[in-house]
Amino acid sequence: MTPRIACRAVFLDAGGVIVLPRRDLVAGALSRVGLAIDPAAVPHAHYRALAAFDRAGASNPIYRRAFCSELGIAAGRTADALEALARLEDRSRSGEIMWSEPTPGALSTITALRRRGLRVVIVTNSDGHAEENLRDCGIGDIPVIDSKVVGSDKPDVRIFEAALHRAGAGVRATDVVHVGDTLSADVAGASAAGITPIHFDPLRACRAPDHRHVRALPGIWHHVAPAS
Repeated sequence: MTPRIACRAVFLDAGGVIVLPRRDLVAGALSRVGLAIDPAAVPHAHYRALAAFDRAGASNPIYRRAFCSELGIAAGRTADALEALARLEDRSRSGEIMWSEPTPGALSTITALRRRGLRVVIVTNSDGHAEENLRDCGIGDIPVIDSKVVGSDKPDVRIFEAALHRAGAGVRATDVVHVGDTLSADVAGASAAGITPIHFDPLRACRAPDHRHVRALPGIWHHVAPAS
């Protein structure tokens, strides 16, 4: 059995780990341009698209196109789907928060981590509005390190250094785990920063033996314990 890590803090990616694209919003946005999908396919489409994202070296356009493909969008309609999703993702245009469907067990696990005395920091590649969007969909009172705000994207170690600073005095890289759903941004970035990565992999697509895995956020308790 893999020994648990004595932690003082847990860093969490946002998209894919805490929240997913809200399936009804995605289906609605696509239906308005004449594209029908099964809303239930949205979570799996996200995680499958990440494989293409990682193979391309963390390129957002690759992710979005792969997401459309995994939703069953025909190649000839990809441009329409991308525009519809871009409109939805821009809250100022849609009035909605696309990334607002909590992953299973995420909110209760965050609460439990904090009750056990662990500091929780969200570390996300985003557009400068991550803190506002997370707060407005019910995930508030947690420090958010937004790549646009700090001027550094994962896997750059500087975003993790900003998170360590935000976690507070006495928290070192060796006291932290980072849970993220990409190999190229989360696992690689955390490792480079000296932080133990935990790969969030609901589909069990990754079998690499050199890092830890969880299928849902409550699984983190198999890997961590509060430092005494």
